[in-house]
Amino acid sequence: MSGYIAIGTFTENGSKKCSRLDIKQYNEAGLTALLNDDFEKIRCVTEDHVTPFNTTQHFLFCGFRRRS
Repeated sequence: MSGYIAIGTFTENGSKKCSRLDIKQYNEAGLTALLNDDFEKIRCVTEDHVTPFNTTQHFLFCGFRRRS
């Protein structure tokens, strides 16, 4: 087991649905707090993605390392 995890999710200012399904939104602090007992945050970045339908989706990508 490598001890690293990468997560991509919708940001709080992003979509409320994806493919008509309700989704959960996160910000960097909330995602970090959710994993904080077992993982240390390495880095988070946000990315705006323009879809083929010319809408913008806001994503958060974070990398974490397992605490020893």
